This record gives sequence, structure tokens and C-alpha cells, in this order.
Amino acid sequence: MAGAEITIPPVVDEDEKRLNELGYKQEYRRVMTPFEQWAYTFSYTAPLGFVTGYYGFMYSYGGPVTIIWGFIATAIGTLCMAFAMAEVCSAFPTLGSVYYWVARLVPQQHAPWLSWFVGWLYLVGSFCGTALNEYLLAQLISTMILLGTGKQLSSTQIVAVTAGVFFIHFWVSIVNTRWLGRLSAAGAWFQIMSILGIVITLLAVAPKYQHPKFVFTQFVNAPGQGVKSKALVVLLGLPYFQSILTGFEVGSHVVEEVKTAATSGPRAMIRTVYVTASVEIVLLLVLTFCIQIPDNVLGDNTATGGGDSSAASQIYYDVFHARYGHGVAGSIVFTGLAVVSLFFGNITNVTLTARMAYAMARDQGLPFHRHLIRLSKKEKIPVLATVVAVVGSFICTLPALGSSVAFTAITAMSTITAYGPYTVVLIVRHLYNDQFERGPFYLGKYGIFVGSWGAFWGACMCVFFCFPPTYPVTATTLNYAPVSVAGCIAIGLIYWFTSGRTSFHGPSRSKELHNEAKLSTLPMVAHPGSSNRAGGRHII
Repeated sequence: MAGAEITIPPVVDEDEKRLNELGYKQEYRRVMTPFEQWAYTFSYTAPLGFVTGYYGFMYSYGGPVTIIWGFIATAIGTLCMAFAMAEVCSAFPTLGSVYYWVARLVPQQHAPWLSWFVGWLYLVGSFCGTALNEYLLAQLISTMILLGTGKQLSSTQIVAVTAGVFFIHFWVSIVNTRWLGRLSAAGAWFQIMSILGIVITLLAVAPKYQHPKFVFTQFVNAPGQGVKSKALVVLLGLPYFQSILTGFEVGSHVVEEVKTAATSGPRAMIRTVYVTASVEIVLLLVLTFCIQIPDNVLGDNTATGGGDSSAASQIYYDVFHARYGHGVAGSIVFTGLAVVSLFFGNITNVTLTARMAYAMARDQGLPFHRHLIRLSKKEKIPVLATVVAVVGSFICTLPALGSSVAFTAITAMSTITAYGPYTVVLIVRHLYNDQFERGPFYLGKYGIFVGSWGAFWGACMCVFFCFPPTYPVTATTLNYAPVSVAGCIAIGLIYWFTSGRTSFHGPSRSKELHNEAKLSTLPMVAHPGSSNRAGGRHII
């Protein structure tokens, strides 16, 4: 009818408009800045905490030569994955990351089952990753207590410490998003400044340095592993380097809480890899150059209790002891800084696990999804999903507290179930290139080369993490990661065929929201004689 007026919703910003096009309403508050999103991602990597906690494991498989050159190779492979996944994140800036991306990249008939399984594996990996981080945190606290009191914590006491830090992380994770961003920013600055402080102090205090030939060429194979092939030893060590570079995409789990999401998300991924890799290689170099007594690194009867998890703390101890005649205070302080590093990283770990659970529940991909999607009224935080993340991760922690074999399995699970989905994303991105809707960040003609190498590297990491860490293979030395992954897949299959396939039809593709988003982009022509009214505009 001539002169008829149609009222449409108020114009929304570009972030909300794009989210509507992807099938979702804006529910979270966009109060995080791009810097805070990067800080959130970088804090997750906790470079000081992971290098301190993992140095002995890396040293066990090849020694200095593997630590330096293996890390460089791993950093290059990870950077390729980050660039390729950043391209996908730019196109689809929404919660759910890998499982949503897969659904949008493959033909519609394959989207439900493939995206659900990718999401399921990634969610299990998030639980294992959170469990692993809290385990390392508890182990480092145990080392500090041993140094300070001479008493080794029992398994029961370590369980109590783990439960305590989980409880603290739960409460920190349900604060408002603005404070979460500020905590992430503080954590990022802490990670950088603490590493800088340790590097300068070690170089200044160490009375002697190892020769460059030792640092760049010395090969060490830990006794008792039974691995005679040097090439196999190196391959067994590479996954540990990958573990300390995992998580560059976690900023995508808060992308709906960030402004300029389509550009800030990809930048956060790439910057996280090269900043994390840069500070970690510096720390690894300094630690290796400052080794005072090589036999103490993996020694059994040392001041820090011996074993792989306390190797870096032992290096701190030996440096101060060589200079001042006592090393307890210095080692406690530096190990304490690593504890704080992991504490900040675990805040991110808990929140990303909760938001991944929320994202899948929002698409009816999990049991009790109606409860998991509830957000707190004031701060819009998925509190129940956070409870599930904390309780589930704590349960995953328990086997590792009394078994190094279980620790290896959880470490492997957390990485396989992350890099497996990463690899699937990169494969389908180029396999179904015509399905891809490019975003502001685009690799152009270089995308196929970068993505192919990233997919190959991710697949290799999944395979290497399934190798037995010790030979000959027995019930106590078997790598149970493949068994754990198989069990995870079996549980997923049972749920999918009994319930999931009837409730989950892939991530939301709401036609109503999509059409509404398109309408909001139409040119607005004011009707003659009419005026703009609050709450809408008018078009002919």
C-alpha cells in the first residue's frame, strides 16, 4: 500500500550484525577490548609455568639439542596452523570455534555428525587440558613445600591442593566479563615481566655457563627409557614442545564478548603464537646455558625431589647454590612465579571449557542443554557450565596424581583432542573451498600452502603422542592415550546414536536472524513527512 511504513529493529553494530548472520542473537556483553582478548589467549599459554613444569620431560627426550631445535621446528608448524585457522576465525567469529567452523565448511548433509564429533573431542580435550594445568600447578606447589620444609606432600595432600585451586578458579571465572578482561591483561603482563626477571637474574647470578656446543648439539637420553634410536627419541620429545604451544585459538571462545571480533580474533591467534614462542625460546636457552650440574637435571636424589617435573626448579636451585652456597630461597621464588603463571593460565582454561560447553549446549549438542545455557542475569556468565567444567576437570585430574603413566595419557589426550579438531578444520577448509566465506583476514593464494603444512603438522602431532614413551612396552609403560581417545570416541558414538542425532542438527542457522541481519543492512529512506522514532527507522 502506498505510504505504508514498515518498522524494523534498531540498527546494530557490525559485530552483532555478523553474529546475527551466523544464526545467533547477541547475548554476551561485548566489553572486552582486542588487547584483552589477546591477553586472555596469551595468559592461557602460561609460558613460564609450562616451561618450568615441562623442562625435565623435554630434556628427557634428546636433551639440549632437542629442546632448542625441536622447539623451533614446533613453533614454525604451530605458526602455520595459527595463520590458517585465523583465516577461518575471521570468517566465522562466534563461540564454539572448531565445531562451528567445521559445520560451516562442509556440505550441509555432513555438518551435524562431523561438527558434533569435532566439538565432543575438543570439549573432552578442554577438560583434560584444565586437569593437566591444575596438576602441574599442584606439583610445583609441592616442590615449593619440599624446598621450604623438607617434607614431600602425599597423594592425598596433593589432591587437597588441586581441589583448592580448582575452587579458587571457579570463583574467579564467574566474575563479570570486564574483570575477566582485566585479569587477563594483568596475567599477560605478569607472564612477560616474570620471564624477563628470571632471565636477567639467572644470567647475572650463574657463575658459569654451558658451552654453546652443549646447548645446541648435546644429545641426552634419559636412563631407563629403553629407546635406542635417536630419531625416535626426538619424535617422542616433540609432543611436549607442542603442549607448551597449545591453545592459541582460545580467544575465539570469548569472541562474542569482544569488539571488532572478525579482526581481533585472528590477530589474537597469530600474536599469541609468536609472542609465546619468542619468550619460551629465550627462557629455554637461558635455562640450558645456566645448567650448573647436568647430572642434577634428571637426578633422583636432589634438593627438589628429583624427577622430570622438578628439573627446572633444580636448575634454579643449582644456580643460586653455586653462587651463594644455598639455593632454597631462589628456587622457591622462581618456582612460585611459575605457579602464579599457571594460576593465570588456568583462569582462562576454566572459562574456555565452560564457554565451549555453553556453545554446544546452545545448539542442543549436550545432555541437559536447557540448564547449561542459563546465564547469570546481571553479568551474563554461564555459571552452571562453569560448575560442570570445574567438576569434570577435577575428576580427570585424579588418576594423574599417583601415576606418571596416567599423567602421560592426560597430557597426550589434551593435545590430541585439540590438534585433531584443528587438523579437521584445516582439511575441510581446503577440501570444500567453495563453502568458505572469506572474512577480513584472508591468506589469498598462500592459504593452501600454509593450511596444508599446518594440517600435516597437526596430524603428525596426534600420531607422535600415541607412541609408547618407554620400551619395552608393558602394562606399566604403555601409552594409554590411544585407549583414552578410543574410549572418548566410543562414549561419543553411544550418545550420538541414542540421543545426539535427534537433538543436534548442527550449529544454529536461524533464517529469521539471518533475514533480520540482511534487512538491517538495507539503505534507510525516510518516508516523506515522517520523523525518526526511538526504537526504529522507517523505509518505504
